[in-house]
Amino acid sequence: MGKIVAVGGGFGGEHADFLVRCILSLCEKEKPNFLLIPTAGFDQYSNSMISRFFNWGCNVDVLCLSHPYMTREIAAEKIERADIINVPGGNLRFLMETWKNTGADDMLRKAYGDGKVLFGDSSGAMCWFKQGFDDCAPEGEFMTVECTGILPYMNCPHYESEWWQNFNSVAPTLPIPSIALENDVAICFENGRCSLLHSPERIDARAWYFDPEQGGKRFDLDTHPEILERLGREYE
Repeated sequence: MGKIVAVGGGFGGEHADFLVRCILSLCEKEKPNFLLIPTAGFDQYSNSMISRFFNWGCNVDVLCLSHPYMTREIAAEKIERADIINVPGGNLRFLMETWKNTGADDMLRKAYGDGKVLFGDSSGAMCWFKQGFDDCAPEGEFMTVECTGILPYMNCPHYESEWWQNFNSVAPTLPIPSIALENDVAICFENGRCSLLHSPERIDARAWYFDPEQGGKRFDLDTHPEILERLGREYE
């Protein structure tokens, strides 16, 4: 199995290196191959994360799936070569449409099965779940997007924001559990274990679990380790 780190957002500035160190600790290779897939940003991207992984000794590459030169063979080769795959945030609907049209969704599910480290924030976190809740509908409204389904839950990022509190009316109606992440917190799935990672800048950031078996009741995962333990078993 692969390892997944889903970040609600944040981890900016000097604390980005904290996140990078945590990601690298999940990879067993001394000099990993790092791959950035900036699909959600319409293949526009910053060099910040690339530079950070390069400075920490990684080989780095970028996969721009919407570019006209891209072929399935090139995409498959880049994904197969990677040890760590980062998906930044942006438009989740465009991301998943592009991944399905290029076959990248199947390639990334295989990458997970091959044991790679997959991580990202916002849309780059939601894409690993069964569904994501994103403001990518026409006129910037919220919509549910079907994602890769590696993790069998709904995911909502940026949950401390008043705008994203719209999720409170959606989660109780869903037949599957939901995980809502505030900025500066990540939920990590590794080897049958589920844990939370907090940015040093905001250790009070919270991750929330909505239980459909209890009418969508919300639980603070920091104070309910038994739910994290159960999520780890389900992931395993």
